[in-house]
Amino acid sequence: MSKPLNINIIDNGPIKVSGDDKTVSYCGEALNLDKAQDVYLCRCGQSSNPPFCDGTHSKAGFVAEPPETTDKPVHVWQGRAIKTFFNANACMHVFYCKPLKALRARELEGDAEAAAEIARVVQSCPSGALTFESKTVSKPATPEGPCIDIIEGGEIRVQSDFHINAELQERQENNRATLCRCGLSKNKPWCDGRHKKREGFR
Repeated sequence: MSKPLNINIIDNGPIKVSGDDKTVSYCGEALNLDKAQDVYLCRCGQSSNPPFCDGTHSKAGFVAEPPETTDKPVHVWQGRAIKTFFNANACMHVFYCKPLKALRARELEGDAEAAAEIARVVQSCPSGALTFESKTVSKPATPEGPCIDIIEGGEIRVQSDFHINAELQERQENNRATLCRCGLSKNKPWCDGRHKKREGFR
């Protein structure tokens, strides 16, 4: 069993990732990394060597201000065999959750397979904004892939057990998260989807 990643958010600086078992992909390509070395990922969005930090944050005066205070409550949906939770404050708006409306209707009508499908969709949410509880449905196996998947023009997706020096958001589990690397999120270190506003961002 692999050990959890250690993720250290450096004040007004990069994201430091440590762990002998770390694997990192950038724009769909696996990065050839020395597993014994720490990785420093840019989060100001201005590095000339993405996804790595090159110190530009200091020259640019990057400041990672505290997260904005939000008061959106966690939305709870209760089905027959499964309960889902949605934290809008953690959402980064990639809409993997679109199938849930139809699946929930099926589950309430008594479709025996719908609860497991709901669990699968919930677990596919990269930010962890969606979670579920059930006495009869097990959590789907974690899909194979890199521990950290850096999306082209987008976020850093953590897809492995991790420790982080930041407070997790309400109901967030420590096995999936999305971190901002464009510098625009109002909820740093978490991604809120604002990278979509940066033209040419890779």
